[in-house]
Amino acid sequence: MKPLLALSALLATIISSIVIGYPFPYYIYLVHELILFLIVLWFFNVIIRKKWIESILFVTTFSFIFFSMTISPLTSWLAPDYDISYTGNPLRHVDYLAVTVGPRPYLSSSEEAAAHYIEDILRQKGLSSEYLTNVTATIQGEREESFLFCAHFDTVETSPGADDNASGVAVLLELDYPVFPQYTILLAFFTGEEKGLVESTHMADALQRDLKGVICVDTVGVGRDLHISCMTSHRATSFWLAHLIYGISNEGRPSIGPLFSDHAPFNRKGIPAVGITRSTNRMYPHIHSEQDTTVLEDYVQETCTLIQKVIYHISSTENPYAFVMKALLISIVLSIGSSCGVWWMTCSLSRKS
Repeated sequence: MKPLLALSALLATIISSIVIGYPFPYYIYLVHELILFLIVLWFFNVIIRKKWIESILFVTTFSFIFFSMTISPLTSWLAPDYDISYTGNPLRHVDYLAVTVGPRPYLSSSEEAAAHYIEDILRQKGLSSEYLTNVTATIQGEREESFLFCAHFDTVETSPGADDNASGVAVLLELDYPVFPQYTILLAFFTGEEKGLVESTHMADALQRDLKGVICVDTVGVGRDLHISCMTSHRATSFWLAHLIYGISNEGRPSIGPLFSDHAPFNRKGIPAVGITRSTNRMYPHIHSEQDTTVLEDYVQETCTLIQKVIYHISSTENPYAFVMKALLISIVLSIGSSCGVWWMTCSLSRKS
């Protein structure tokens, strides 16, 4: 009876998290491993009837439930509160790339024109940029350890690419960057994304720096829901970065798979890498079409605020992941303690009855 109660509570938690849209991190990050573990425990409990197996099944399931209910609120509660209001005008970059330049296929003259525009804007901001197929810039910090922020500026053949991905480029172009941050900040404006992540793959293969995180901004101009998107592989590694961003911004939804973009090659290297996107599962028909001509200012501005807070955090903090680690530790202790308490209570009630 107690294992059935535990599994029923787990199912109810998963269903309720989906209904209310609650960020349910380990449902999306480690659910397959957990379900396999529960199935194994259930099998041994039913077939072998070992008393300790029943206890482990019950405590494990309820620990997972308590953890999933506490980790996201704790992350937000423990994260530094940065009162940053963003007042820039990213739409000017969207208009230039989508209207003035237009479609920007890989290795085309219009793609080159877009690269020169990006390079000019970076120089106007006082950043020393380099254009070798991609446009890159480095803001040297006190530490050699780095965080990479990236967006792609190429498009498919006939699309003006306002949302995909002038919106992501505009966010990175319009931000304020620190003069001497704690961690070195790398900016990369990639091309070749629409041809299979060509240039970001080359950089990931050749990069010698110690990367602590990669944040890719892609298709953030249309779509209400903001996702902090991780790849299926190395998702436990990306958990730290996804919850750093979620905690700092207190918005977005950590999730698996809505975006396959230039963060993927770095993820394959085992580097924490996430994509910030509003284009979930290609729900919007303008993507990769001639209709991709406009974006919504509020959504782009909100994304700018999110990324600006993250940049400020890693620029002013010795250990950007410290509050996530603290939230994780507190959540684990509370979860195990609470589940053991529930187990003890159910056992006591069973003995009395």
